Amino acid sequence: MTTDIVANSLGDIRIAGAAGGVACTTTAAFTSFHKGTNWISLTPRNFDAGATVCRILLSPYLTILKTTDLLVALTNMTDYSKNAQDANSATLVTLSSLNTLANGDCLYVGSHVPFRGVYMTGTAYNTNASILTVKYWQDAATDAWTTTSATDGTIAPAGTSLGQSGLVYWTVPTDWKCASLKDIGDTVLPVGGPLNDKLYWTRWEWSAALDSTTTFNQMVAANSSTAYAELVESQVLEQRIHNDTGGIGGVESLTNAGTGNLVVNCATLSTGNKFS
Repeated sequence: MTTDIVANSLGDIRIAGAAGGVACTTTAAFTSFHKGTNWISLTPRNFDAGATVCRILLSPYLTILKTTDLLVALTNMTDYSKNAQDANSATLVTLSSLNTLANGDCLYVGSHVPFRGVYMTGTAYNTNASILTVKYWQDAATDAWTTTSATDGTIAPAGTSLGQSGLVYWTVPTDWKCASLKDIGDTVLPVGGPLNDKLYWTRWEWSAALDSTTTFNQMVAANSSTAYAELVESQVLEQRIHNDTGGIGGVESLTNAGTGNLVVNCATLSTGNKFS
C-alpha cells in the first residue's frame, strides 16, 4: 500500500467528526476539515457484515457570502466560508431573519469547480414558511441567473426550508459559467477578495424571511461526481491538501451496504504550526 511520505514533520493534529470515526451508512455523511488543514488521513473501520467498502469523495472548498443589501456595502456582507468549513460546531453561519431577494437579502455559494449541492448541518432551525430557490450563472447568449433543479433536503415541515439538517442538491448544469460577482454585475464594490474570485457561483434566495434564530454550523459541498473512490476496511488514504479557496473543504463518505466508520484525522505541516 502506498504511503504519502511527508517531507517535513506534522504540527498540530486532531480528529474531525466523531471520535472513533464518522458513522457511515448507505446515505452520504459530510465532514468538514479543521481550518488550516494541510494533511488528511482517512481510515475506514468497523464494517458490519453487509459493508465491503467505504466510498469517498473530497468536497471542493466553498466560498459562502451573505448579503443584506445585494452587495452594495461591505458592511452588509458577511463571509462565512471559514465558519462553515472548520469542523467547529461553535462557529456559526447566521441566517437569522434573512429576508427575500426583493429586500436585498440572499446567500452566494461558489467554488472553483462545479459542485452538485451543499450539505447543511443546523444548530437552530427555521420555523417560518419559506421556499428556497437556487440559481446558477448561466453561460448563454445572454448571461443570466437561471434556476437550478435543486431539491431542498432541509425542508421540515412541508413548505419550510432550513427546518432540519440536510442536503440541498441539483443536477450539475452543463452551461454553468465561471465568473466573478463583479463580472456578473451583482456588485460594483471596488474591492478585491471573494467578489473578484472567478468561481462557479450559485445564488440562494428564499421566498419569505427566515425566523430570528436560524443558524447552521456546517456547509460542505457535494462533489460534482458520484463516481466514488472506494477503500476497503483499514485501508488508509493519506493526502496533502489546500484548505482554502481553490482547494478542499471536507469529505463525503458512505458504505456500499450496511454500516461502518471513517476515521478522519487532520494535521498541519511543520512543527509549531497550529490550526488557524
